[in-house]
Amino acid sequence: MTSFTKFEAFNRVPGTRKKYRLNETLAWDIGAKQSGWVLTVPEGTEFDISVPRLLEWALSPHDRRVLLAAAIHDELLVRGHDAAFASSEFRRAAIARGCSKPWAWVFFATTLAWTAFKVR
Repeated sequence: MTSFTKFEAFNRVPGTRKKYRLNETLAWDIGAKQSGWVLTVPEGTEFDISVPRLLEWALSPHDRRVLLAAAIHDELLVRGHDAAFASSEFRRAAIARGCSKPWAWVFFATTLAWTAFKVR
């Protein structure tokens, strides 16, 4: 299995504007590298970055530095974890993939607000 930082086994779902799918299982160490708590996101999982069109100038929904962070975030929510926990792992994953720490904190805050207060 490829390390998280080099994982590229995902691609855009044909016929969609910004949805992606994992082509292999994705492994992520929750909390810290080698924590012993590994989240596995199954092959075939579909995900996206929920960036409103109006804000796509600031963050592309195709930015490969944060796409896998979105997959982790979404999987944690599906498994019943709260928005704050999922958003904190989004921040960590974005940093691991090359986002700067200041931008990762912006992503954390906006992801948390969007997830926690989004009307479903």
